[in-house]
Amino acid sequence: MNHSIAILSRQVALPHQDPADRFIVATAIYYGLKLATVDANLTGNSAVQTLS
Repeated sequence: MNHSIAILSRQVALPHQDPADRFIVATAIYYGLKLATVDANLTGNSAVQTLS
């Protein structure tokens, strides 16, 4: 976690306000990673690339 990820976590468009999900998604975006998840709140979200 760094300052840029913390700021990005508040800017990412997610259907809920869960801070853990926001930090995970922001970290994946920041580092250009694909997120491996089956969480329906994250899969199919245009904010982050996911592997399900």
